[in-house]
Amino acid sequence: MNKLLFFSALILFTSCATHTSFNDFYQSNEKESDFNLGLSTSIVSSFLSDEDYADIKPLLKKAKHVRVLVYSENVEEMNKKFDKFIKHSTFDKLVKVNDDGDNISIFTLEEKEKIKEVVVSINSDEDLVLLGLKTNLSHEDIQKLMKDNEISFN
Repeated sequence: MNKLLFFSALILFTSCATHTSFNDFYQSNEKESDFNLGLSTSIVSSFLSDEDYADIKPLLKKAKHVRVLVYSENVEEMNKKFDKFIKHSTFDKLVKVNDDGDNISIFTLEEKEKIKEVVVSINSDEDLVLLGLKTNLSHEDIQKLMKDNEISFN
């Protein structure tokens, strides 16, 4: 009986560890941020112009909420914390872009052929901006978004 209980607990803890979400990082580090915000995507859409909303409407329809963290102080320390979080999670790096000294990385967390979370990290010498989006996107949804917005990696 003790062995069964031990293995059940081990499986439970292992499954929890593999599904670490950005929300965990957000809650642990929001107090150190200079600005933080968590919103339902329905509220986010009300802040967008009609043109911007039309561009990302398919993404917002498949998203539940958005979390934003902005760090202007202790940028290096927070970047190390975020890197450690990513390294110990099951997020995959989708793309990394260097634009005039700013590093932009996009990470995804997949489960059962669906992208459940998207995290965007924008790191400059002065700021670190982290954006987490809880989603239910398929790979086809991503391809359609890229096609509709004329985004290509060729």
